[in-house]
Amino acid sequence: MATNFKIQKPKFFDELEEIKDSYQFEALFHEEKIKDKIIENTTIEGKSFSGFTIDSCIFRKVIFQDCDFSRVDLLDVRFENCDISNTFFLGSSINRVEFVDSKLIGARFDESSVKDILLENVSARYMNFPFSKMKNINIVNSHLQGAIFQEVKKDKLSFEDTNLTNTYFNKTPLNKIDFTSCDITGIDVNIEDIAGAIISPLQALELARLLGVTVKA
Repeated sequence: MATNFKIQKPKFFDELEEIKDSYQFEALFHEEKIKDKIIENTTIEGKSFSGFTIDSCIFRKVIFQDCDFSRVDLLDVRFENCDISNTFFLGSSINRVEFVDSKLIGARFDESSVKDILLENVSARYMNFPFSKMKNINIVNSHLQGAIFQEVKKDKLSFEDTNLTNTYFNKTPLNKIDFTSCDITGIDVNIEDIAGAIISPLQALELARLLGVTVKA
């Protein structure tokens, strides 16, 4: 089983205010900062959080439709049972954030800085991390089929019990990453990037195709 890294959890120092109606929520957009709030059981549609700071907040059972999180500053935030699919986090700063029991299908984190992040029990097929910086990331019991990690600069990235079938790693070194609890069928990775990864004997047979060889019993 993969060893998860010790990461900092979101910190909530003050009592969080419950946002209960659309009027209260709309009022939050006048200051470009959302702090110490709980927002739950709602749909947020067509909103741009670009340039916003979201600090010490919990989003619970929230559906984000056609929303834009580009250049957002997320600090001490928890998304629980949310649908954030096809959302853009371009050039964003994301620190001490948890995505739990949520959907991130097709979400993009281009050129983002991502630190102390937990993704647990998330559906994140085709999630994309091109040219991002990642540090202290634990991905647990999740589905990342077809996800893309392109030219990622990483420090301490862990996968545990995660479906990584047909995931694409390009110019993203995987040295010391333990894949033994994961499904890596069809993984697309360069030989130089997979060097030093920790894999099972069966996974070694799967990766033998990268060498262009045939393994006979």
